Amino acid sequence: MQGMQGSHPELRRRLKVGGLVAGLFLVFALATALVIFLVQLQGAATAYMAGQSHWSRAQLGSVFALYRYAQEGEEADLVAARELADIPIGDMEARLAMEAEPLDRDAAVDGLIRGQNHPDDIPIMIWLFRNFADFPHLREAVDVWRESDEYILSLLTLADRLEQARSADTPDEAELNKLLLELEIANAHSYELTSRFVAAFTEATRWLRHVLLFGSSMVMAMLAGIATLLGWRLMRLINRSRRRFQSIFEQAAVGMAELTPAGRILNVNEALGDILVCKRQALVGRYYQDLVYGEDRDGDDRIIRDLLQGSDEAVTLERRFHRQDGGLVWGRLTLSAIQGKRREPESLIAILEDVSESRRLSIELAHQAAHDGLTGLINRRSFDRELAQALREVREEHVDFVVCFIDLDQFKLVNDTSGHVAGDHMLVQVAELLRSQIREGDVLARLGGDEFGLLLRACDLEKGEQVASKICNALEGLVFEWEEKTFNVACSIGVVPIEADMPNIDSVLRSADLACYIAKEQGRNRVHASSTADEHVALRRGEMEWVNRIRQALEDDRLYLDAQIIEPLQSGKEFRYELLLRLLDEDGRSVPPGAFIPAAERFGAAYRLDRWVFENTCRRLADHPEHREALTACHVNLSGQSFDRPEFTEFVVDTLSYYGIEPDCICFEITETAAIRHLADATSFMKVLRSKGCQFALDDFGAGLSSFGYLRRLPVDYLKIDGAFVRNILVDEADLAMVKAIKEIGHTMNKQIIAEFVETQELQERLQTMGIDYGQGFGIHRPERWRNLLDG
Repeated sequence: MQGMQGSHPELRRRLKVGGLVAGLFLVFALATALVIFLVQLQGAATAYMAGQSHWSRAQLGSVFALYRYAQEGEEADLVAARELADIPIGDMEARLAMEAEPLDRDAAVDGLIRGQNHPDDIPIMIWLFRNFADFPHLREAVDVWRESDEYILSLLTLADRLEQARSADTPDEAELNKLLLELEIANAHSYELTSRFVAAFTEATRWLRHVLLFGSSMVMAMLAGIATLLGWRLMRLINRSRRRFQSIFEQAAVGMAELTPAGRILNVNEALGDILVCKRQALVGRYYQDLVYGEDRDGDDRIIRDLLQGSDEAVTLERRFHRQDGGLVWGRLTLSAIQGKRREPESLIAILEDVSESRRLSIELAHQAAHDGLTGLINRRSFDRELAQALREVREEHVDFVVCFIDLDQFKLVNDTSGHVAGDHMLVQVAELLRSQIREGDVLARLGGDEFGLLLRACDLEKGEQVASKICNALEGLVFEWEEKTFNVACSIGVVPIEADMPNIDSVLRSADLACYIAKEQGRNRVHASSTADEHVALRRGEMEWVNRIRQALEDDRLYLDAQIIEPLQSGKEFRYELLLRLLDEDGRSVPPGAFIPAAERFGAAYRLDRWVFENTCRRLADHPEHREALTACHVNLSGQSFDRPEFTEFVVDTLSYYGIEPDCICFEITETAAIRHLADATSFMKVLRSKGCQFALDDFGAGLSSFGYLRRLPVDYLKIDGAFVRNILVDEADLAMVKAIKEIGHTMNKQIIAEFVETQELQERLQTMGIDYGQGFGIHRPERWRNLLDG
């Protein structure tokens, strides 16, 4: 019983303090609500005053415009008068919508906007009208507003009557004078109503100001009284809070310590001893700085000094701390100063959390973000940072750096034949071999896929080429085995120096990539070292610029199609032709295909061109059904890049269906080299499209020196003999023999033969005698705009 009685005063004290705090919050809430209410009320009144200004100016402007129209008869004045009159009409319609039950908000908003009221003011204008239109002063203003309706409507009536009077062949001056008199009367009434409206709203504003001052005074008086009472009560709690702090200090789950301003430990809790594996008594009297790992102490004295001087209220640091057992623990330390009676730091409170595990996870995540998960090498982002640092050193300290761009040859073959798991294992082995070939200070990275980057420090171009050759030879000796299959590993390497005039790291990597591309182009499994003055690099850079020009030409619609007829040499009449892509430069001049198509194929822009050609072919054929009926086949060229895109097959099928094109009138031409290089993808593409009815021709046949055995795997209908063999068969026995061999093999495999570069009648007759099925060349038909054939 005594315990219960003893608890009653404490409970009553808490209830009183709680009631006072709740009352203070309630007063603050009421005061805030009152202020918001009064401010909104004042804002709405101000908005109506602004709206009335627009109303008045529009009404006067409308009257003035009607005066001018009555006197001069200018239609523009009549239009202006009606447009100005629409402003007060909009306000009138808004008021009618706000008076309606229920509120027609959309009509009210539309009317107020027509009345040139600011959109942000409209919600509070509607709120004021709906809730306070019947209050004193405001009710009078609304009544005046209603009275103005008939005068505003009379302006529209007068406008119509003036227009009728003016439209007569001979305007009646007496009628016009009568209408002008009525206009003056309406204007006078409107001016009177405007004055009354302004007076009413001015009085309302004055009334609101008095209410605001009175309400604010009352609220402040209440707050002052309650704050005084609460302050007295709260002072009594401060001493109790000090006692509670000691209890919290002892029972806290985190480590806590009280320090002198010099950093000597005055008191610690049990949790801090557990973190540092040390008894509490052994910690008291020691200095905080002695517990911090030596390398982490830098700057702590300055931080504590700023804290003691009041520059910071609290600071949080992450440091390593010595444990009693000799180990280290990562801790998040928060220091805050406790002010004494003279507002000078009396002591410091330190809170220590063990963050060793989160620190370990952070380091692990940072490593993963900077490294390739498969090979353990740094990734492209980290390599970019290394390149940026190297470029700065080249410019500022004149240190020599060389970059090697390493690309594995035929890596796609491993993925295609043995799967991506095998490819991943091969990349791991390659990465390990590359590590063994470089110096400790060199930087090796996996840039993506089968591409690696190598940064050689303090190395000139000649030495860099030697290092790259050593790597190339080492990789050539690596044999990768997977599931009883053996693959020879080889690479192409581009080597470039980092030069001070290179604008950025993208330029560095682009130069290295270009050098690697040249190495591949020269036969693969080799090294190409070059500087910015290298002619090969300059040529390839020019081709890369064509990629941007091609992209811009697509956007500017500067591509078009020519057509060249393919003539049957043995059978009856047929109508077939090959479409040839053309491009206009920025000045409208035609660009030779050899200038941009090779560049598009080398640098990945050919796929976009293929899509453009095929979609435009289908669209134009769909627009000319009579031409399509007479057409035997339209030959469309495709690049090898399109076969690497799994979505391209679906695009072709969908495009044929969308435009309603019969597949049997389309013959796709694919170069022999592209077909062999993308054999699996090309074969798959051909099978799908042949099942739909499309035909295929193997273009430039013989130029790739490929085995005739590939023809068994490629489901093509035509072989187009490369023109290099055709043009000289009249004088070169070797070329004649090659053409005959291709014809014999092709016919044996039920494929028809097309000869290119038929330049003369004599050559055409010879091909016809040899049994060649089709001929194409300037001797038969010179390419012309396709639209000529479509419209012909």
